Amino acid sequence: MPNSSKKWNKPLANFSNALVGITIVLFLSYLGYTLYYSLRQQYGNTEQDLGNLGRFLVGILGVISAVFLGAWLNFRGPFRWWFLRPEKQTWYYVWLLGLVWILYELLQIRTSHDPVFVDENWLVAIVVVGLVVGFGYVADTFRIRRERLLLQQQKTKAELTALQTQLNPHFLFNALNTIYNEADAVQNDRVTDLVQQLSGLLRFTLQEAQKEKTTVASEIAFLEKYLALQRARLPQREDLRVNTHIEYDDQPAQIAPLLLIPFVENAFQYGISGQQASFIDLRLVVENAVLTLHIQNSLAPQTTAKRGNGTGIANVQQRLKGIYPHLHKLEIKQQAAIFEIVLEIKL
Repeated sequence: MPNSSKKWNKPLANFSNALVGITIVLFLSYLGYTLYYSLRQQYGNTEQDLGNLGRFLVGILGVISAVFLGAWLNFRGPFRWWFLRPEKQTWYYVWLLGLVWILYELLQIRTSHDPVFVDENWLVAIVVVGLVVGFGYVADTFRIRRERLLLQQQKTKAELTALQTQLNPHFLFNALNTIYNEADAVQNDRVTDLVQQLSGLLRFTLQEAQKEKTTVASEIAFLEKYLALQRARLPQREDLRVNTHIEYDDQPAQIAPLLLIPFVENAFQYGISGQQASFIDLRLVVENAVLTLHIQNSLAPQTTAKRGNGTGIANVQQRLKGIYPHLHKLEIKQQAAIFEIVLEIKL
């Protein structure tokens, strides 16, 4: 059935594209004919008049193309560099004022600085800059809509994948409770503590991860449980070092759940070697509603060879762009034997 659906969808898409193309061609042809007929009635049929008509039409197309090109360059350049960053919007407004000034001066040169055209030149300059600004707003709206649609598709795909692989949560917690009771009966404190940590991880994943935001305190507690389990499984070697520093000022703040764990998982997956010296340095600071995560880990030859496509980090990058646009900075550096991540989020 899915293959049959694809076979039907492709011709339908081709027909839709062809229909849109034909409609555009017919509309432009009709518009061109009416414009040509109107101007021909005004200018006559002589070759000189038709030449003037051609130059007039080319001039209009040139002006429209120049305005569109300027609007696109503004959207790709100053609009993104300055306007979309609240701390740099002042530079964007200075840029727009300068653009109005430049256009006005160009129009003044074109009209030989004739005082009669001063008001007209000002109006044209302002209208052109208005088109440039409007293009940026419209294009950014479409960009945000595409990003939201992509995030929604990714969320739906993740939910379907989770449903396909989901075990009954009651079974998991009952099994952990059984293991906990058995360990407690023989007074094995290490096992009971690890079971509690794992239970906390599962509970957070099943409950908090369904929410759009969770408290920073909950996210930090989740990370600490994960770090405790990772430390428990690592061998005790002098050349294996895991340093963590977590600092939180206890000010109320929220964060998207499970946003930081892919970076930590990546560090343990590729930063720990079973044969060679390796290390992980993790520093997490949350102060004045600003979160800073700094992770450095070694890259041993065998761990470098097994590196995948980095889908976990790629996914979290998409989440950061969708949830914290222009409110985060992410730097990823890789040297010969060291991988480093620096993340800053304004919560």
